[in-house]
Amino acid sequence: MSDYDRVRVGALKLKGNKSLFKSDKSKKKKKAQKDEEAKADPDKVANAGWWRVQDELQLKGGVNIAFEYGDFSRCYIAAMDNGKFTLGPPHPEGEGPNPEEVFTLIKTPDDPKISLRTGYGKYIGVDAQGKLNGVAEAIGTRERFQIVFQDGKSAIQSASSNMFICMRPSDDGLITVTSKTAKDNEMINVRTDSEMAGPVDWRSEEDKKGARDCETAYVKMYQHSKVGLKGRHISIDVNDRSSVRKAQEEGNLHELLLDRRAKTKSDKYC
Repeated sequence: MSDYDRVRVGALKLKGNKSLFKSDKSKKKKKAQKDEEAKADPDKVANAGWWRVQDELQLKGGVNIAFEYGDFSRCYIAAMDNGKFTLGPPHPEGEGPNPEEVFTLIKTPDDPKISLRTGYGKYIGVDAQGKLNGVAEAIGTRERFQIVFQDGKSAIQSASSNMFICMRPSDDGLITVTSKTAKDNEMINVRTDSEMAGPVDWRSEEDKKGARDCETAYVKMYQHSKVGLKGRHISIDVNDRSSVRKAQEEGNLHELLLDRRAKTKSDKYC
């Protein structure tokens, strides 16, 4: 037997720290990821991963949400243990909101209005004095809000009073909902630490189809009897698809299709 037969074949093993090269690769990978995030959204990095929501389609229920003063001072609305709200102190760069400044967003995909729950398990609403409070055990009209987005800015409006949340505290240091218009003090940066994704299209499969196929799909869905149009005078052009296409873009598709169906159906079907 030659000496070569006694040699064990295997991967080359180096003496010293075995995890050295693996550790270096991991560090380089993490650094590359941080550099990539910084280039993509420096505002997100400066707020510890809390990115700014700029469109209603980016809002989804069940995620954490925080409300920063619109001047980018990193001051957030903070819940107090007495159910009131105040404006928290400014955070240093690279730090996110405190636990009392984080709320749970409650929203359904087909409803523009939202509700909010504090870390104390209470729902946020507006009291009779126009103060923001968080004492409700359930969601009512006073606990409903709508976030208004326009020109890259956002404000929060109460569904019950149509007043806007003002980020400038009152004389007693509390957050109020008494502004009729949205000016500088009503500008709010809506932030979340949820996974950033592209805009979600909540439309149904029928709504996503072309103008002709879209209308046909709804006719098949709801009109169970054939409507004869021969010899009848109707006030719309049944072959007009431009109005359907325009309604898809403007968001009033369902109202238009309902109106078109009503004008083509006989009385016994209405």
